[in-house]
Amino acid sequence: MDGITGIYSPDDNEIVQKTFLATGALQHRGKTGAGIAIGNSRGINILKGIGGIADIIDFDMIGLFQDLDPVAAIGNVGYTKNRIAEKRNAEPIMVKPRFESSHQVAITISGRIIGDEDLRDGLEGEYSFETANMTEVMGALLHQCITEAGINFEAGRLLVDLLHGRATFALNALVFDGKQTHLVILNDSRAFEPFCFGKVDGAFVVSSESCSHRRLGGTMEREYAGAEMTICSSAGIETSRLREETSMPDVFQGVYFGNVASIYQGREIFLLRKRLGHRLADHYGKTDADIVIPNPDSGRGVSYGIAEGLGMRLSHGLVKQAQAIRTFQESQIRKRTIEVGLKFAGVDSVLNGKKVVMGDDSIVKGSVSEGGSVWTVYNSGATRLEFWISYAPMFFPSFKEWRRGKECLHELAVQRAFRGEHPYDKPLEEINRRVAELAGVDRVCYNTKENIEAVAGPGSFQALDASYPIDEKHWPDWLKEEVDRYHKLSLGF
Repeated sequence: MDGITGIYSPDDNEIVQKTFLATGALQHRGKTGAGIAIGNSRGINILKGIGGIADIIDFDMIGLFQDLDPVAAIGNVGYTKNRIAEKRNAEPIMVKPRFESSHQVAITISGRIIGDEDLRDGLEGEYSFETANMTEVMGALLHQCITEAGINFEAGRLLVDLLHGRATFALNALVFDGKQTHLVILNDSRAFEPFCFGKVDGAFVVSSESCSHRRLGGTMEREYAGAEMTICSSAGIETSRLREETSMPDVFQGVYFGNVASIYQGREIFLLRKRLGHRLADHYGKTDADIVIPNPDSGRGVSYGIAEGLGMRLSHGLVKQAQAIRTFQESQIRKRTIEVGLKFAGVDSVLNGKKVVMGDDSIVKGSVSEGGSVWTVYNSGATRLEFWISYAPMFFPSFKEWRRGKECLHELAVQRAFRGEHPYDKPLEEINRRVAELAGVDRVCYNTKENIEAVAGPGSFQALDASYPIDEKHWPDWLKEEVDRYHKLSLGF
């Protein structure tokens, strides 16, 4: 779920600053590592490190990179794609072929490859791998395809076909052919990862989210369809769709991960989340609560909708601390618990003596609610707490977590609430009750997949119904068994 950007704009004396700002607009997508690469008529240069984009790039570095007369640039902010946060694993990454090559490639991606270790083993003879990051594998594959076909759409088609059903990705790459630098953009055939493009003051800008275009003072043109490739060079800017497949955009990135000001599948994310709140209010009806508060920040949109739907006032009883970071992808339980405990502060004058409805985007593992917001609300004197959730019960882990084994299934809140049983044959009311007990609240109100799809549109609801963008032949055995059990028992709410 990295944030990636790319800009092609020859003779632009602000292209590096624009890349910095466009990439910084995606900082909510991760703070583990960041970097920028620029390409000119002499080759490619990279600056990257650990931390946020402002920790790596300062005004002096922007000026230094701009003095190199770049025609194109790519940027990355994100979570590490492995357990180790090291500078070498930060992106963009330079591909290192073992043979003499006429092409130099620097790449950054948002996505995941299943079985990248096998692909890496097959490439070891031709490429020198210097990181533990699967992005380097993707870069080697792209370089291999370009070596075979050239910098053209056929190279993209080779890569898309190779990874169809075993990877999701949106990639930006700088490719230097000895004479000029090209900006190459490509996504997977199912368009799982959010990706959009548009021109801002003559600069071609591509980003994980449209908030980058807004930060530069423009708007996106549209979101990429699956298997679309753009090649930017001195010959112009060309875009082509390389393979026709049914799109499976990641609905969860609209419900939870995206910036509220960004566009998801043609809809502003804030309005999408607000409408999910309306659906919750319609589904559950009345409450005896005194106030509605958001669980900041991603619970804000749904909370506005809940309050409107219930005809209640929205209050702000929780404050997200300045030092708070996103803990969604933190797999180490002890570290996650510590980080969660630092997230929130309660406003006593708002919460003391009140019966509270708190809106939130989802309950994944439950640790944020148990150890953070729930404790804080009660500690500020609330007498009752209802947890209203814009997403439905999450039965299955993201495929991006499969590498951790069956643990990623067992740690989900719904699975924990039914430890020793199976939740799939339980009605929604029972799931609400059991998860409320687990989270330590008086009531939980989950949304339904039907409501979510009506608001967000079709896509991948992988955590709800195992509609993974990954072909089943690549699933781990323990997941196949669990999904088979789900299909036999599910009530399908």
